[in-house]
Amino acid sequence: MGGYTIHNLIYLHGFASSPASTKANKIAQFFKNKGINIYIPDLNCGDFTNVTLSKMLEKINQEIELIDGKFIMIGSSMGGYLSALYVERNTRLPERLLMLAPGFDLSTLFSKWLGEYGINKWKKEGFLSFFHYSYNKEIPLLYKFYEDLMRYNPYPYIKGLRAHIIHGMRDDIVPLNVSKEFQKINPQTTVEIVDDTHELSNSIEIILEQIDGLLK
Repeated sequence: MGGYTIHNLIYLHGFASSPASTKANKIAQFFKNKGINIYIPDLNCGDFTNVTLSKMLEKINQEIELIDGKFIMIGSSMGGYLSALYVERNTRLPERLLMLAPGFDLSTLFSKWLGEYGINKWKKEGFLSFFHYSYNKEIPLLYKFYEDLMRYNPYPYIKGLRAHIIHGMRDDIVPLNVSKEFQKINPQTTVEIVDDTHELSNSIEIILEQIDGLLK
């Protein structure tokens, strides 16, 4: 290993997750002591109940301000969607973008996950509880998260930036077709289909090799 031309990596975790997620930990451990600076912002923004995509994007911007020099960006699930939204909305861009089972068109995905009854209940009561993997318990999330989510482009345009997607063919959380729809809008994007689920737990070696190559 070594011979890196880029020494900064920013990783964006998924919904109801944290910088301590399994993939984030494995990536951080792999590149530990290799001269790579790893930035993993907490997209819960200190208060999961009141978080919104707008707050997450602001947090990402703050983290990138700390990065000196070129960087690559990796996003998992919702973090993949956020990475593309960041590129669409900013001028300081990563050299490359890697997205892992990215949750494009997230408002539609929430509608499918919760159904009409669940969305109406969320709106009526003002909050809905979601299992948070970092805290290992259910935590309420305000309906303003969903309202804010609907403001954003479901399939961001990433300005010709080269991107790669790794998506599991057995993903029952985020369907493979959303990555293919994104590719139609951003044809410079490559989609790698692996025999895995949404967590991509069996594809970590593929992910690490891809990141290693991007940094070089």
